[in-house]
Amino acid sequence: MIAFISDIHSNWPALEAVLADIDAIGDVERIICLGDVIGYGPHPVICFETVARRCSLVLMGNHEHAVIHGPYLFNPQARRAIDWTKETLYATLHGDKRSQVLSLLENLPIRHEIGDILLVHASPRDPVMEYILESDLWEGANPAKMEEIFAAFDHLCFVGHTHRAGVFTEDWCFLHAADVPEFDVSDGRYVINVGSVGQPRDRDPRACYVLFTGDAVYFRRVSYDIDAVAGDIRANDALGNRSAERLYRGE
Repeated sequence: MIAFISDIHSNWPALEAVLADIDAIGDVERIICLGDVIGYGPHPVICFETVARRCSLVLMGNHEHAVIHGPYLFNPQARRAIDWTKETLYATLHGDKRSQVLSLLENLPIRHEIGDILLVHASPRDPVMEYILESDLWEGANPAKMEEIFAAFDHLCFVGHTHRAGVFTEDWCFLHAADVPEFDVSDGRYVINVGSVGQPRDRDPRACYVLFTGDAVYFRRVSYDIDAVAGDIRANDALGNRSAERLYRGE
């Protein structure tokens, strides 16, 4: 069984709770992170070091890309958080440790395949940046986008990026994780959004991740100490109160 985590966003209490839940399950063979370990939150160093140690694979997210290449097209709040994250990595890490972490950040892969399963942070068309949204399925949306996305993989594609857990089907439906906590993926083609560990945006404030058995996906929700991370965000002028308040609402 594989555990997929994504979009931790420097939220250590959430990551710690999810890893404890994975450990309690007991038969998870490996953990794969689909990116955005950092950004928005107050705990970039411990989150990145822990993910690098615990995960067999870590993909490049747009926030890792922003730390290395600059936060282009980011909103002002996200940009300030990226700038602070980069400064914190440089100030906290020294010598060989700094070189190792920065080298790891720079060399994160943008995609990975396991047989007929594609893993990306964002989308098969643009593995780091493009959002796959429920609105892409609405009448009047660009149908070529979803056609090209589903044509880019054979069976399953696991993504994060939107922080909204659920399943996109090849007949262009989106099934929210709350409605399909267990979902059979043994047949057909699906895009599975594994949700967000550190900043869910589906009105459920609990951390979210996915267990994958090969035939089915299981969406797991884990409560964590939101007060602890929200307090650390509020105490940091670079991060902004909104990044704290949204955690309570899951948005």
